[in-house]
Amino acid sequence: MYRSIRFFAVIILIPLFIACTKEIEFNPKNQSVFLVMNSYLDPDHVLAVSVSYSASIMEKLNKNIVSDALVKVYENETLLETLQFDAVSSQYLGVSKPSVGKEYKVTVVKDDFSSIEATSVIESAPEILKCTIKKDNLNPRVAYATITFKDPAGVKNFYRLVVTNEDEFREKPDWAQNDGNFPGAPWVYSNIAGVWSTDPNWDNTSSSAGLLDDVPPNIFNIFNDDLIDGKEYSLSFTFSLSRYPEAKNRTIICLQSITQDFHKYLKTFSAQYYFGDDFMLEPIQVYSNVNNGGGILGSYNANKVIIDVDDLVTAQE
Repeated sequence: MYRSIRFFAVIILIPLFIACTKEIEFNPKNQSVFLVMNSYLDPDHVLAVSVSYSASIMEKLNKNIVSDALVKVYENETLLETLQFDAVSSQYLGVSKPSVGKEYKVTVVKDDFSSIEATSVIESAPEILKCTIKKDNLNPRVAYATITFKDPAGVKNFYRLVVTNEDEFREKPDWAQNDGNFPGAPWVYSNIAGVWSTDPNWDNTSSSAGLLDDVPPNIFNIFNDDLIDGKEYSLSFTFSLSRYPEAKNRTIICLQSITQDFHKYLKTFSAQYYFGDDFMLEPIQVYSNVNNGGGILGSYNANKVIIDVDDLVTAQE
């Protein structure tokens, strides 16, 4: 309905656009180029930072990885380590794992570019009290879940829900023989499950866009505690199960506490993705907390529940 109204509005306005057309010459050489940093810190993984540079729309994006920068990480303003570039992952990797409650600053220096930096603090993991899951009685690939957690009182909290299906095969299936990244037996295939929710806290609106109340879907499953501050809360949602019944199926439900910067980045990124091809709207700026550059230094901490799908009952039982 909304898309139809917007299309009709475009048709009405076309004569106005034609009447006041002015050609503006595009010169990619006049566009400033800056470093871009992307990193998501969590206490279960070693430090990893991706570095690239901004690209003109006339350039190929696969050529802008930076492999010769000086990338340093500071913990509470004290140098922790200098990261080394890994050609396999195209990331700068360290050997340390970040800790909860400490501030981490990442600096990136490269010749002919302005140096960039960003900071982030890892939050405490959310406290999961209970999780219940039942299969749909008509569709074996759909399940309903409710996860109950405790939100800390008096603190602004941001969350992300990630559901992953893991399928363990006795040996590598034929459709995966050309994939050299997963050798050995048993062979485990992991994929992110689709998630849907009608919960009133579900973050499916965008402050950056809203023409005719058309809002982007919550593709990153993020929400905040505006309505649940300090409470025990039960979040209900639907998700897709594995499509490989011949394998041993597990589902991992992961509730993450994420930083406000990370929340803003995911929210504006989803809005840009949704409205990016709509020339009736102003361009949507993706949020960045990187000084003098682009990208995001976010952090998260998670608790998870692992479920054996074979043990699930159906909703009618």
